Amino acid sequence: MAKSFHMVSLGCPKNRVDAEVVWAEAAELGLVPVDDPAAADIIVVNTCAFIQSAVEESVDTIVEMGRYKQEGKCTRLVVAGCLTPRYGQELLDAMPEVDLFTGPAEVGKLGKWLAESEAPARLSCQPAAGFLPSAATARANSLSPGSAYLKVAEGCSRRCSFCVIPSLRGLQQSRPLADVVAEAEALRSLGVREIVLVAQDLAGWGRDLKGAAGLFDLVAALADVPGLRWLRLMYLYPTDLSDDLLRLIAERDNVLAYLDVPVQHVDHGVLAGMRRGGNVEELTQTMLRFRQEIKGVVLRTSMMTGFPGETEAAFAELKHFVSQIRFERLGVFTFSPEEGTPAAALAKPVDQKLAERRQEELLALQQEIAMAYHQSLEGKTLEVLVESQLEEGKFLGRAWMQAPEVDGQTVIWGEAELGQIIQAKLIDSGPYDLEVEVLSES
Repeated sequence: MAKSFHMVSLGCPKNRVDAEVVWAEAAELGLVPVDDPAAADIIVVNTCAFIQSAVEESVDTIVEMGRYKQEGKCTRLVVAGCLTPRYGQELLDAMPEVDLFTGPAEVGKLGKWLAESEAPARLSCQPAAGFLPSAATARANSLSPGSAYLKVAEGCSRRCSFCVIPSLRGLQQSRPLADVVAEAEALRSLGVREIVLVAQDLAGWGRDLKGAAGLFDLVAALADVPGLRWLRLMYLYPTDLSDDLLRLIAERDNVLAYLDVPVQHVDHGVLAGMRRGGNVEELTQTMLRFRQEIKGVVLRTSMMTGFPGETEAAFAELKHFVSQIRFERLGVFTFSPEEGTPAAALAKPVDQKLAERRQEELLALQQEIAMAYHQSLEGKTLEVLVESQLEEGKFLGRAWMQAPEVDGQTVIWGEAELGQIIQAKLIDSGPYDLEVEVLSES
């Protein structure tokens, strides 16, 4: 009788793609996927260890899944992902219930190890390395019927002082252009209409490859994939977008006017401590350039409060920047002093409660901005991807300016088909979520 497996994946979209690769290979080798962990012979937890809160969530999930070795039918508990290269030796003694610890570099082997019920050692993890898939790699799509992530690179060659990614996944490795296009075409053949490009540093795609190809060339090639309706770009270093790329986004209907450009901060001193460089004047001009070059562009960014040395004046400058640029989408995180990073040893730490108050202030300001943006769209026609059905005549999806998992959802009233992109009128909105009515011509 075939063994069953259950997978839990935490963290970022790049980690999710890794989980989809493991899931697909395990299924190809005869393991049976199940939704209920209590019914699984094998349970895999694909962990995140980017910041301390993610580490805690990963550990809690492992402990929760470990209970099924006593209460369910689980005979093998496997921990994958970024937690292992960060804490591998400590985990061996702390979690005797775990049968195998692997890291990102083992993604391409893990499906086979699950099917064979063995691995070279209980701790099987190559440090500071990730897995770079290809178009030939087995792959499932767990996002929705009409949308999929496409990971175009692994690792990161930047050295932001607060970030552990290079120490976990290594330096950036870009996939060849033709290989990425081949996977995009394969996803389209499965009915995918939105492809979301992801990497730790998407703007840096191609720098490690021989030749002169850069992100412009990749986006231009993907925009020509027949039937692709939405191409979305995530994780773009804000100062690295060429004029050619901006013009391409402005000109091509299927390259969404949506830029995810994490800024982190704008104060010169804070940015210097982050090893990102720049200042508020440069970043302001960059954002205004995006707005000028791409009509109706939606800007998403991430900010960090409480970084060492963030004074009241520095925070006021950040808040003014947000008020001026009026990002349509914005996430705010508090600084987490990650062990081993240069930022963890910096002087002038900021009290955690103060960092959280600043976070709340920015989020409250952003709610007002996002609400005003949505209200300006009420009564207008939007393109909406239909992702799931709630009940008869009621569906759930995302409008074109909503990236998966981070930008809210859209309730759809009327008749629609899963996986399709429809025309719908915006009838109600909040700061995050929308309600639309299907237009008859859809």
